Amino acid sequence: MAEKKTALPSLFTPQFLARLETLRVRTKRQFLGSRPGGHRSLRRGNGLEFADFRPYTMGDDPRYIDWKLYSRTDRLYIKLFQEEEDLYTYLFLDLSASMEHPTGNNKYESARDLALAIAYVVLANDDAVKLHLLGSSARQLATPFFRGRQRLFDLATFLAPHRPTGHVETPTALAQHLRTLHRPGKAIWISDFLFPAPVYQAGLNLLHAANFDIALLQVLGKEDVDPPLLSAGARMVDSESGEAALVRFDASAKEAYQRRLEVHNRALRSSCHQTGVRHALFTTSQEVSTFVLRELPAFLGQV
Repeated sequence: MAEKKTALPSLFTPQFLARLETLRVRTKRQFLGSRPGGHRSLRRGNGLEFADFRPYTMGDDPRYIDWKLYSRTDRLYIKLFQEEEDLYTYLFLDLSASMEHPTGNNKYESARDLALAIAYVVLANDDAVKLHLLGSSARQLATPFFRGRQRLFDLATFLAPHRPTGHVETPTALAQHLRTLHRPGKAIWISDFLFPAPVYQAGLNLLHAANFDIALLQVLGKEDVDPPLLSAGARMVDSESGEAALVRFDASAKEAYQRRLEVHNRALRSSCHQTGVRHALFTTSQEVSTFVLRELPAFLGQV
């Protein structure tokens, strides 16, 4: 019996999907693909963009001889062109418990919708996409490579039973997934990145070592950025460790928190800039559709 496919989130109307079709995932580097596509490849061959010359050898197609160069040098050279091939894109979605908090902010739902939107951009351009979940389970959760627009439903079906939970050793989880990957391409990591700098730096080092072109999409809840005051105090429980504490969160504490968050985010952006990694920040006070259409083109490398 065929598996019933999960319906797409309400955001994915025909009109929204049509707008996504105008986007492309671009890379700053060239990768080897597995079939003809729309991205510059490391291979030289019979593409449209001129790349180089090489001396003519018996059996070469005479249509590619540069006769102007022959008239100047009295030697035969073949024109080489840049091949255009497909691109492999890998999405790494954070499933740690902090992606569910603050409660009611729809942080995970926004991250999920952004992952699906990026995946559809890849699928609509006949490239390959693979989704990895960075969760607390020791078991690796990932899809196979998908191609074609209709596989968006398969991605939604794959995501449906999973929710953020528990503490995730992020570098360990990334390393487990990366050990199974043998074809570099574009890597897009989606998380709130509310963990210490050495953690995200270790993750970036792993992705760089695996030869990916990397982009980080940071998703924060509205109350991550602008938390409500708790002047009378409240019992707070860490979403990942379970530790509890009585917290009095007045205007002074809020100001100190927001300063620390800005320092943290500035360090994250700086780390990305220094290593050539694209970074974008989405907060749940924004509309996902507006962010996708206004901010995603630059994030995906189109601008």
